[in-house]
Amino acid sequence: MSTESEDGVSRRKNGRAIRGRAERLKDKLRHALLGATALTLVGLATPAAAQNIQLPVPSWPGNALEPAATEPRADTPFNRPRPDYDPLGIRVGSFLVFPSVAASATYDSNVFATSSGAQSDVFFSERPSLSIKSDWNQNAVSLNLGGDFRQYTKLTSENVNNGSAELVGRYDISVGEYFLVDALYELTHEDRTSPDAVFGKNPTEYHVSAVDFGYVRQPGRLSFRIDSTITSYSFNNSTSSTGETLVQHFRDRVEFVLAPKISYEIIPGYQAFIRGVGNERMYFSQDPDFILAPPTKVRRNSHGWEIDAGIGIELTRVIAAELYVGYLQQDYENPLLKSPGSLAFGGNLIWNATPLTSVIGSFSQSIAETTLDPASSSLETNVQLTVQHELLRNFLLLGSVAYTRDDYQGDPRKDNTYGANLGARYLLNRRWSATADLTYSQRDSNVVDGGYKRLLGTVGLKLGF
Repeated sequence: MSTESEDGVSRRKNGRAIRGRAERLKDKLRHALLGATALTLVGLATPAAAQNIQLPVPSWPGNALEPAATEPRADTPFNRPRPDYDPLGIRVGSFLVFPSVAASATYDSNVFATSSGAQSDVFFSERPSLSIKSDWNQNAVSLNLGGDFRQYTKLTSENVNNGSAELVGRYDISVGEYFLVDALYELTHEDRTSPDAVFGKNPTEYHVSAVDFGYVRQPGRLSFRIDSTITSYSFNNSTSSTGETLVQHFRDRVEFVLAPKISYEIIPGYQAFIRGVGNERMYFSQDPDFILAPPTKVRRNSHGWEIDAGIGIELTRVIAAELYVGYLQQDYENPLLKSPGSLAFGGNLIWNATPLTSVIGSFSQSIAETTLDPASSSLETNVQLTVQHELLRNFLLLGSVAYTRDDYQGDPRKDNTYGANLGARYLLNRRWSATADLTYSQRDSNVVDGGYKRLLGTVGLKLGF
């Protein structure tokens, strides 16, 4: 994984985080598991894993919490099998084990993502990982373990040790009917670009624990799927440069999501669907210094819903897309917090322009959680476009641009974040690969010191079996 991906942990991985996907579930996790679970389990059905050619995680914000769309599946240069370069894995009975370790060096022009007085540094990263996948005719299980250890040459206060563990399973009931489960734990640190982050002596450490249960039934043209997700976020207190404790436990919360979806195949390659998403967000304590005169305490509990209608299109391997539109609402229990409602929309597109070039686009609008006072949340709009190109069988190029708009609800703050990335992947053989990435990101904000400009350059090497 490119080092840019480490540094570019999305500001929402409160998150998802999670995805890891961290701040993939980062405040993603990296964190709607709804779409991520579906994609992960597709890989479980494949007996052998293809070369894991990972994209960089941008240093601009990722998708907001629960973007609702499931990315279409298609053959692209970065995910297609490469028999001459894919790791074979180590067979242990009916399982395949894929160990790997990656190391990289990154130059960061603005480590603290500040609007002025930028401090630059170089940091080194080591990312060991272990993936164990079943090789069964029926059912499937996968265990993924990973670490991310980062050391700065000068700004050693930014050194971090992250780790994640994920267990994914599928139980086949009959043809086209199965249960899914995805359990994740992640120890990670909040990126300095996050408006929610306090400027502590060290990056704020937090834990993400999540479980997703799913049921899929596809007996014919009419299909049904339901996902239920529980995600827990636990933040450690931070310390200021003067030794003062910066309380962060008020951000601890549990989020519940229930998302049923009904699809109907109109004709082969065209599928209409209706999806509902309900959520409950429960905080364990109150925000101790909510901005008022005088300051008061506020608990950020809320519940929300979203209803979408859309269409999925798959024209052989050339074009695959999913588009939807709907409405979403998030209601906060405390009247001091604004309860937003808005148009919801999103989509993903993969266009294989030639056998060697793919264009991948995505966009979404959703309500993202924040603890930035006095905002209740952010109406977040994301647009991203990526081009992947296979210059040689073992030499891949990519370029991407992205834009994120954050309109904070109950707060006049508005942020516009832009990003661009150029990268290359060189596959030396089945075991060795090299990566290089150059990423620029910039946030423009209408608040003082709310913006930043940042350039990251990364080179890395990966050994896998």
